[in-house]
Amino acid sequence: MKRYLVIFALCVVTASTAIAQTKDLVVAAFGGAYTEALKKNIAGFEAANNVKVRFVPVSGAEALAKAKAGEVDVIHADFAWGFRGEAQGLFEKLDPAIVTNLDSLFLKARYSDYGVVANFGQYGIAYNPKLVTPPPTSWFDMFKPQYKGKVTTAQFDDANVELLVLFAKLNGGSEDNIDPGFKKMAELSRNIDVFYSQHPQLLDLFRSGDIVMARWLRGRVTWASGKGVDLKFVVPKEGALGLVSTVHVVKGRPNKVLALKFVNYLLSKECEIEYARALGYTPSRADLDLHSMNIDVPYGAQVINTLRIADWRKVTPKLGEWKERWDKEIER
Repeated sequence: MKRYLVIFALCVVTASTAIAQTKDLVVAAFGGAYTEALKKNIAGFEAANNVKVRFVPVSGAEALAKAKAGEVDVIHADFAWGFRGEAQGLFEKLDPAIVTNLDSLFLKARYSDYGVVANFGQYGIAYNPKLVTPPPTSWFDMFKPQYKGKVTTAQFDDANVELLVLFAKLNGGSEDNIDPGFKKMAELSRNIDVFYSQHPQLLDLFRSGDIVMARWLRGRVTWASGKGVDLKFVVPKEGALGLVSTVHVVKGRPNKVLALKFVNYLLSKECEIEYARALGYTPSRADLDLHSMNIDVPYGAQVINTLRIADWRKVTPKLGEWKERWDKEIER
């Protein structure tokens, strides 16, 4: 009897020790559907690494603040906040010996030693096919006088920065000479009565007919169509604006190796496929066959390489100044 009690006690101690050794990994990620997609296959990662992943829903700005405070192990961001964090020395280098999936990515996804693009998205023109005829083919179709008050874009955000740079480049400017971009955007603003702030708000504006054309994300147009709103999406001839979701390991945290393994998990085939299936985003991996899985999203090197993406190393230090100009000259 005593022997069995000793064995039972040893089992309890062993189990308690195993539980005590389970680590927490805190991940700052975009909330809602994005986090749900990340959780899809998370149980396997947790079991394989004896870790519990705890997601914290944040914006890019909030993610960087939590990284500065040392509250999280991994953050999701974009080029604007990713380059800020890199310049401030907040991130660890991505070790290819641990993040082995780096070798399977499109070259454009490996933009820095301190961050990687997990997925790409396309911003183009969403439009009501019954009220916009002929269908738009250019960003400059949003300038047409017949659509005055019926077109929109968001408030100041990364995609509008991309649009500013695109307009600048199409009119003799660049990231270093943004004035032509602001001049053209100011012209477009005369056709805009409301700048939207949230995706559900734009959905309602399309549903009511107050808006018939907008700069919007491909995946969101699919989402809106699923809500019963008749919308189409087009990539303008000047090109789609690029959306990127970046991932970074926060420097100085005790879970560095686990965090690097988690980044590797985010770049796995399972996660990359889920980005496409659940979110409509273009995966960063170059070795997927989405067609055979009936996943209808733009995919491939040509898609990624033709996205209009500004030089954010130049843009990021200027964002404060550009935001002030936007408030005074565009959204006034």
